Amino acid sequence: MRHNKILLFIKTPPPSTGVTLMNKIVYDSKRLKNSFCIRSICISYMKNLDDMGKVKINKIIIMLNVLIKLFSELYFHKPDIVYFQLSHHGISFFRDFFFVLIMKTHKIKILFHLHGIGIKQKSNLKKIFYKICFNNEEIICLSRLLSNDIEDVYNGNPFFVPNGIPKINIKPESKENNKPLDIIFLSNLFISKGILDFLEAMKILNLKHINFNATIVGAEGNQNNSSCISVNTIKKLLKENNLEYKVHFLGPKYGNDKYRILQNADIFCYPTHNDAFPLVILEAMQFGLPVISTKEGAISEIINDGETGFIVDKNSPEQIVKKLQILIKNPELKKKMGEAGRKKFIENYTIEKFENNLINILDNVLYD
Repeated sequence: MRHNKILLFIKTPPPSTGVTLMNKIVYDSKRLKNSFCIRSICISYMKNLDDMGKVKINKIIIMLNVLIKLFSELYFHKPDIVYFQLSHHGISFFRDFFFVLIMKTHKIKILFHLHGIGIKQKSNLKKIFYKICFNNEEIICLSRLLSNDIEDVYNGNPFFVPNGIPKINIKPESKENNKPLDIIFLSNLFISKGILDFLEAMKILNLKHINFNATIVGAEGNQNNSSCISVNTIKKLLKENNLEYKVHFLGPKYGNDKYRILQNADIFCYPTHNDAFPLVILEAMQFGLPVISTKEGAISEIINDGETGFIVDKNSPEQIVKKLQILIKNPELKKKMGEAGRKKFIENYTIEKFENNLINILDNVLYD
């Protein structure tokens, strides 16, 4: 074990978002703990998706508790570096900015791990706050495709670490050749994840009299939030478009229940409008599913267009349908793409690969 002291300042589930799940992977990493002297400030401000964007008394109490822990770590344990995941939205950003200022006044090196996108679209005033955060610090981006998001606020050379997820022991299952292909959409029910485009594509497929089944898996968000779509709305759309017996809504599924659904699926369709590096695509690739998704964030790096799946434009159900028709009519191509995707997952997107990359970067920052 190296004797360098690293403080992990991270947010963990719930809720089960890509960011919190990746933070939990870092927090649970035995290899990281065996490589460095690790201490953690592990926090969760939300109990579920309904808490997103809300300011509650318990959140204020949690923040005060975090402040006490942070001062204790800085004064008594004096970390060599703090691994920090910066929030990008609303009051959460300014909360994290306050924590960063405290660390900077103690001259502690910070390694920011950026999981979201959208800094480039922030106001000039907010970019000043980002510049203060990132000045003389190190940054990890999820992909080279995302590095342009920070070019206005960071003068250094970022590191690049793609996300990774656990390998699952998958037992091959034979599928009936005459069975309609099952197309799956898996995400929390935010409009930005492309759920309405998916439903429109299923409507067009049905009008073309193409034989298929589809499955929607996802948790309902806060219905007072206009960015969410309700289960009742989905059911209404299915009924209006004669899709009740074609498209099945299963609600949220986790762990083995989710894996069984992926194992029984044939094609993964995720026409997201706003994502950086969606873990759900890695899950689909692991299960050998060809993926249809959008040119958003790092997705066109994850998916090799025409080899492991297809890239379509955002807000383009017609393009989704064309790609689905290609896969439905060409089962051998579907199988070949799925196999290529699984191979790419194993080579690039496992937890082991992620841990190797992160440990190498920590060494690089500590010994530079």
